[in-house]
Amino acid sequence: MGKNNKKKIEVRATTLNIAIIPPDEISTQAIAMSKKIQSEIGSRFTLGLDTLIPHVTVYQAQYPDKNIDRLRNIVRELSLEQGSFEVRLDTITVSYGTFLFWNCEKNSILQNLHQRTVELANPLREGLIPSQLADITNLSPGDEYDINNFGALLIGPRYQPHVTITRLKKEEDAEKVIENFGKFKKSSFSAKGLILGYLGKDGTVIGILNRYNFK
Repeated sequence: MGKNNKKKIEVRATTLNIAIIPPDEISTQAIAMSKKIQSEIGSRFTLGLDTLIPHVTVYQAQYPDKNIDRLRNIVRELSLEQGSFEVRLDTITVSYGTFLFWNCEKNSILQNLHQRTVELANPLREGLIPSQLADITNLSPGDEYDINNFGALLIGPRYQPHVTITRLKKEEDAEKVIENFGKFKKSSFSAKGLILGYLGKDGTVIGILNRYNFK
């Protein structure tokens, strides 16, 4: 009998982020901080208004292309169910060694929106896991569970809403960044909708596929 030479079938897939985009005045603050860190300390990317767009992730994952229309419908329905709400930004922290987060105050609206989004969107990824997650260090058992079961980090009770300002080049720069930027002023904005965006390296949003306004 001959050998079983079954070929591995490659699934055409796209990594997408369901996210909230802050208004320009908040995005401008995040971009200014990102540029300052790049200039003074060094980083892997700098935010912008047109690409590498400031955002608050609700849920990001990789999906087979055949499921993207269904995902669009889910995000549309989620938006129609949700009214606008306030998002408060407070502390600056470094996570996973090199990611600089401008953290959101986690409230019940954000948490419930995240939970509902994961519940509906996770089955559509059909087990796919983005290759970008292989580049992240300092993973806990909880992180590994989230990656294996949801194809993403910080899911469910561990959800940590934030705007990623940049990713540092070296972990040893984290202390200096917190000293210089840890007391960045608090701010807030009204969340008015969701976007479906293309996910780039280091969790960035490199372009917007669709925008959906809240009811």
